[in-house]
This record gives sequence, structure tokens and C-alpha cells, in this order.
Amino acid sequence: MLEMGLTPATVVIAALVLLWAVWAVRRLRGRGLCDCHDHDGGGAKGRAGGLGCSGCSGCGAADRMVAEMDRRLQESGRASRR
Repeated sequence: MLEMGLTPATVVIAALVLLWAVWAVRRLRGRGLCDCHDHDGGGAKGRAGGLGCSGCSGCGAADRMVAEMDRRLQESGRASRR
């Protein structure tokens, strides 16, 4: 088996990965799985009036995303018919 050497570079990289993981978990706990608050201009800390997120089903960003996907699908259908 290969031995794993603990060099200063390994320690620095491991610390950076650990900090990145902590930041990601903190962000997930604060925002949930939907980042719609970044785009809708909600209230304090991205939450609409401090009431929290009602999920992507009640989110205007999800509706805009679906509308954009439908528009692009229709445009690509028109382009292929030419």
C-alpha cells in the first residue's frame, strides 16, 4: 500500500477543502436547496419578509426558468423546421 505523507501543502489543501465544505453546509442551511432568493430580491438575508422559503414550487424564479426553457424549446423547434 502507498503511504500518505503529511506535508505542509497537504495540510493547507485539506484545510481549504474543510473550510469550503463548512461554507457549503452553512449556505445550504441558510438558503435551502433553492437559490431563488438571489434573484427575487427578497427581504433580510434573502428571505421574503423573514418568513423563510416556501420551496421552489412557490418561487417566481422557478416559473421564470420553466418559461425560459419552453421559449428556447420552441425556438429550437422553429430553427430545425427551416
